Amino acid sequence: MKRVMFALAATLVTGLAFSQAGPAHAPAENPFQADFGFTLGQPTALWVDIQGVRVDGITLIALGEVRAGETVKCQMEVVGASVAEKKATLTVVLLLEDADGRNLERVKLEPFKVKPGKPFDEKQKVTAEGSALATAARVYVFVQVAF
Repeated sequence: MKRVMFALAATLVTGLAFSQAGPAHAPAENPFQADFGFTLGQPTALWVDIQGVRVDGITLIALGEVRAGETVKCQMEVVGASVAEKKATLTVVLLLEDADGRNLERVKLEPFKVKPGKPFDEKQKVTAEGSALATAARVYVFVQVAF
């Protein structure tokens, strides 16, 4: 009976460990470029591996009220981890688009460094036009990794 309980407990622990891990990171070209659906304040899941730099997702959050005709202060967050052997510099640009794919706004982070073998959670303040934030339905993501 004890062996059965131990086997069940071991299976449960193993299952929980694997269920906690996110989806696998797909290999991606450098620079990575792709189009996604967009909702302000919600993460855009990427799950890509760009030359050993794994980017899980990007989130653009308005820090104030979004009003058409006004510039809105925002925070952009890029989350991931580097499994590369060297320090890397990431350049991240978002192109906000309407539902028809028309460009509304370009939002760029200052290039930032990620250390080898370490996770990263980069947050930077950016600005965007309120009308672009309010009508954006798609986002074109550009991520370049340089060593």
